[in-house]
Amino acid sequence: MTMESTSIRMEAISTQPIGPALRHSLGVSISGCLMGITVAYSSGALDDMNDDYFLPVPTTTQNMLFSSLAAGVAFIAGLIFGRFVVLIGKKHALMLSSIFYFLGYLLMAYSKGYVMLFIGRSVTGFGLSLTCLALSPYISEISPTKHRGKFASIMQLQVQFGILVINSLAVLDLSFRWTAFITSAIAVVNLFFVTIAPETPRWLMSKAKVREAGDVLDLLMEQDPDLVNDEIEVLQRSCRVEIPRDEHGAIPFFSAQNLKPLAIMCVIMIIQQVTAVNAVLADSITIFKDLGFVEPRTCTAGMSAAFLLFTFGSAALTDKAGRKLLLVVFAVLISFSLALFSLAGFLDKGLHMALLTLALGSYVFSFAMAWGSIPWVLSGEMFSLENQGRALSIVSGVNWVFNFLTVFTWPLLIDRLTPRWVWLIYATLMLLGAIFVGLFLPETRGLTLHQVTDLFAPDSPRYVTVVHRISTTESSSGILRRAGPSTTDQPYTF
Repeated sequence: MTMESTSIRMEAISTQPIGPALRHSLGVSISGCLMGITVAYSSGALDDMNDDYFLPVPTTTQNMLFSSLAAGVAFIAGLIFGRFVVLIGKKHALMLSSIFYFLGYLLMAYSKGYVMLFIGRSVTGFGLSLTCLALSPYISEISPTKHRGKFASIMQLQVQFGILVINSLAVLDLSFRWTAFITSAIAVVNLFFVTIAPETPRWLMSKAKVREAGDVLDLLMEQDPDLVNDEIEVLQRSCRVEIPRDEHGAIPFFSAQNLKPLAIMCVIMIIQQVTAVNAVLADSITIFKDLGFVEPRTCTAGMSAAFLLFTFGSAALTDKAGRKLLLVVFAVLISFSLALFSLAGFLDKGLHMALLTLALGSYVFSFAMAWGSIPWVLSGEMFSLENQGRALSIVSGVNWVFNFLTVFTWPLLIDRLTPRWVWLIYATLMLLGAIFVGLFLPETRGLTLHQVTDLFAPDSPRYVTVVHRISTTESSSGILRRAGPSTTDQPYTF
């Protein structure tokens, strides 16, 4: 690409409309709200369930099993669903996730025993898996490049809103059955908005559905023919561009160009779980009781509201400060916050409560400003389309494995080591995480999805020209363009 074409491309990026993409991103991201509800559901439901059912295992064990069950199922399902999402498209994957959420929470709402309850919890794990695999890439692929970080952060805003909903219902002392029923209704609303949303033009182009991709771009670009033609050109180049590929025209999955971002994203997802946020959310009421707060349910709801508020700050800064800088700075601050939690355990009651308040405020602020949303932003950016399904399956699997391990082992570690030492261990790990991000993560701010993929290309690649299936409908220039004034039924010419 010449300097002149690059300049034209950057100008086009700066003028891309945001309205249509924003509307559809907000609609489909209700899946993120359901994800947040599912992650935090056990926080307010465990006491109520323990009153309704007597399980043939100790209460602590059954709580750990129920809290971690959805994450465990999401891990297993993620290994299966990755390539399936690439096959059916992200829109249909999100529709399927809504159905899983609906069925899972309906089973829990009408459960007659703990078997039905645990089956319902397992079904919601399938919804979690599909949300992780499809939501962030979907938003990234329909978003204007200049605002992709903000738009992708909508997912985490919805996750935090879902957590706020579940904790607010706990304050109202609503039963776990009514909470599950309300969540199933939210799943129906989500299914409606996903159904009316378009499939991503990047996926349509990869399936040689060129005209359908152009129609979606007409919608997203508000029928601006110059912007539509520019995006069509970029999408076609991303399918045909000269980058290292195998004899079948695909970037080999086990090539350095794919394994480098895969390794980086796996470690980043581990670091996200090392923040201990899901363990805190899953057992937040118990934690607040142990920390000495008088109204633990109210404190949990307040913490969720603060998470949501600060996530707006993350959305505003992601495309300005950059992903890498925010992750490094706030990993250090999270480490500091966890160290304060540990230090509070060595102090008398007066200083103990004061330091806990400071540590909690710092922790919520630091996590919400970077580590809640940015790992998911990056997961939608880092992989080539043909490897995205398999790569996100692994990344999502790693995330859910460590989510499961963190949630399941948290009460065991607290019992064995006492809270002060557990906080200190996690603080040390977060500091190591900040060093890793600073050394190995490239900055992706302002780059197109194809340019992000190119960041990991070898220095001396073997280039071969790839002829995509759509070449049969291309001109000799290889660019499909819409002719004349832009209307939805205008023909494409070559």
